[in-house]
Amino acid sequence: MYVFGRAGHTWRKNRKRGVSPIIATILLVAITVVLAAVLYVLISGLTHTGASTPYTLGMSAPTQTSPAAGVYWNSIVISPQSGLTTGLFGLGLASSTNLPIAVGTTAALCVAGAAFTSANCGAPAAGTWYAVLYNIGTNNVVNVYSASAWTAATTAVTNSLTLVVVSGATLAGSLDVLSAFSTGSSSVSGSSGSF
Repeated sequence: MYVFGRAGHTWRKNRKRGVSPIIATILLVAITVVLAAVLYVLISGLTHTGASTPYTLGMSAPTQTSPAAGVYWNSIVISPQSGLTTGLFGLGLASSTNLPIAVGTTAALCVAGAAFTSANCGAPAAGTWYAVLYNIGTNNVVNVYSASAWTAATTAVTNSLTLVVVSGATLAGSLDVLSAFSTGSSSVSGSSGSF
């Protein structure tokens, strides 16, 4: 639009120019993408529950021995997944009818660092059990599972260890099964063969 001024001069009318439609579209798309990314990070941060690595505790069928009167050791060879620790799982013993069998209290001397002997690791209370992780090379107790918890500090579970369920009565032929279950942020699974 032109305006005629004095002496026949023409002046272009001042007007503000907007952003081109193409640039406006690009800006809107970029802003949308950034906002979506920020929203995703915020939501994933709120729903994140920590590490969720699935671990397995491979367990063989138990082999029972009786090192002393009234003491039964049910030895289970384990092949745990690398990185598994006692802080990530607990143990449960269930009967053939899937009823849980209570975990008991260990003898006073069955502690980490003690020699794994029947004198140190005696029978638990009647009808209960506890489990011992011991190093078959050194014959030392590494950790003890009793009263539904590991009694020593968190330790790595490796192939050099053997898991033994200690009971005051024979479990042989009972068809009971020992299972690992998760107590931490990561899933843990594994079951023994039947007793």
